Amino acid sequence: MAIEFNCPHCATPYRLKDDLAGKKATCKNPDCRQQITIPSPMATVPPTAGPPPAAKPAAPRPAGKTPARKDETPAPKPPPPKPEDVEAAALAALAEEAKEDKPADAPIPVMCAFCDHKWTELREKAGKNVLCPNPECRQRNKVPVPKNEKPKDWRAEDTGPSLRKELFDKPKDVVTSADSRYVGTKTLDQAGALEHMYEPVPLKRRLFFAALVLAPIFGLGYGVWAFFTSRTEKGQDQLVAKALADFSPEGLPPAEGHLYGAMLHSAAGQYELTETNDQDKALKKALDHFTKARDELRHAGQKDDPKKGGGGAARYTVGGELALAQLGLGGTDEEVKDGIRYRWVPAAVTGRQLRMNEKSSDVHTELQRTLQVVAPADYDLRAALARRLTRELLKRSKSTDVIADIPVMLFSAPEQAEAKGLVALEVYRADKAHPYPKQAADELKAALAKGAPAEKGAQFPASAVVLWKAVGTEKAPTLGVGPLPRGSEQSAPDSARAVAVGLALLDGKTEEAVDAARRPGALASQLRAAILIAEWAPDPGTAFDVALAQVGRATAGKKQPDPGTAPPPALLLRLAQLAGTAGKPEQAKQFADAIVGDDGLKVWARADALRLAAAPGTPLDESAFEAPDDAAKQRAGHGWGRFWVARHNTRISHDLKKEQKAVTGWPRATVQPLGLTGIALGLREK
Repeated sequence: MAIEFNCPHCATPYRLKDDLAGKKATCKNPDCRQQITIPSPMATVPPTAGPPPAAKPAAPRPAGKTPARKDETPAPKPPPPKPEDVEAAALAALAEEAKEDKPADAPIPVMCAFCDHKWTELREKAGKNVLCPNPECRQRNKVPVPKNEKPKDWRAEDTGPSLRKELFDKPKDVVTSADSRYVGTKTLDQAGALEHMYEPVPLKRRLFFAALVLAPIFGLGYGVWAFFTSRTEKGQDQLVAKALADFSPEGLPPAEGHLYGAMLHSAAGQYELTETNDQDKALKKALDHFTKARDELRHAGQKDDPKKGGGGAARYTVGGELALAQLGLGGTDEEVKDGIRYRWVPAAVTGRQLRMNEKSSDVHTELQRTLQVVAPADYDLRAALARRLTRELLKRSKSTDVIADIPVMLFSAPEQAEAKGLVALEVYRADKAHPYPKQAADELKAALAKGAPAEKGAQFPASAVVLWKAVGTEKAPTLGVGPLPRGSEQSAPDSARAVAVGLALLDGKTEEAVDAARRPGALASQLRAAILIAEWAPDPGTAFDVALAQVGRATAGKKQPDPGTAPPPALLLRLAQLAGTAGKPEQAKQFADAIVGDDGLKVWARADALRLAAAPGTPLDESAFEAPDDAAKQRAGHGWGRFWVARHNTRISHDLKKEQKAVTGWPRATVQPLGLTGIALGLREK
């Protein structure tokens, strides 16, 4: 009988021959390999009850054989097997047993997924969780389920021809693989099975394939756009470079030549500020152009002679436009940090020495240098510029440091009080909660506590009185200003008229302000009142009517009014600008034509009125503003007007070739360069 037992170490089952009982061998389990002693058959079979089995009878001796005698020498016994032979026999038996099919109860090898420890488990634990026997691990592992399927016997497969004819008749109710046929798409569609044949494509994959298709298309489109954009940018740069190269002041009056140069460099500086590529380099170029424009203004002042057709008040208007353009140099803290804009005020002194070729600048410093050129201008021209600068600075910068210094930059000491009140009122109109008007009112109260300044050239601080009323300053000095006379035909003092108009406008009483402007008195006082109404009132039309009536009375019956008694040109210039802004070009032209004694300023007033009256979507006809071909008759206003015709029309059309063709007929060396810079700026504007 066979010996059946399990390894005492790993429970690997064995079935061996009886003659191997008592032999020693090594367990065949590679995870065990412990030495075991093969038990005897009796040890593996449990005892049974009952009498012992009877002894078998002795086998009969074969015939011819005689029993051995006692004196006979017995046959020699075979020698006992050596230990090496026993071990070899046991191993051979184990190896032979291993060749047999594994019994159904063979243990399942397990390897820990955490520490790689290997051991075996009984088959009844297949699919269950057990703990790793490694004392340092003790993690839970799942016992794998063994596969008991036997491989197919390849010899049992049908290897005959697939299309051979069967030797028997197949029953009709039997279906085999030979009956299978291909099913067409149409049949599947009719059966409604196509929707189950394909898995739905996820949205992420659809977007991926869409990107693969669209990316080259967008790339090609971007390349075409970049190509034409770069060509356009180069074309714009070439326009400005050509304008600077083609300009020649030859033939112009000496002062006018410098004014043309100042306007040209000012426009080039504005163009550089619109650059979006390499902005730090463009910023330095813009500052350089503005500096050259200021130098041209200084040279124009040295050759200023209105009687010979050069310079005059137009020089200060060009300087004012340059000052407004320089505000584009300032920017936000981020832009200043990136080096694409300058600070508004000088930086704190740090003691650091500037590097070679390093230039530190700020808007306050540049503005101050330019306004020094404008400072000799008429007070009313400077007052209008101060209002414009204040409004622009409020749009561009949150700081009022530059605004607070405008009176110091533009006005003399006797004019300081009125200028300070004028600037503070502009801030108050824009933002009534702004702290600067209250601060300025307190400073003016302390400075004027003893009354208005009486020195020569002092401007009565009517704006200070209006400011005190606006911010509610307590115990403010009256400065001797009384109410207007009751009778509408009675003459009104200049100071009383200015205060009455300002207070009425603050209260929204436009009609009262117009009545005060109509009162008899000095023509300059009446026109200043009309200008304030046109600046502050929602509808300035009545103010223009009043001003034109007063100008008409002053010039009635005079072919050529005396410059000494004629309306002040600076006030007429401002009225022409305000009428143009209000969309009243005819009244603007009337104010400009009333200017006497300064042809250059008259031309400038017409050009500025044309610029301000231009409708956003309506092109300007170049014939609306004539420019003489004779350079000796050209004034700064002629170039200014044509510059804005080109700029305005290019804003609308954005057609480089069309607009460039339009300026080819303009005076080549003077007016045409300004037209080219106007086109370059218009292409970058909406």
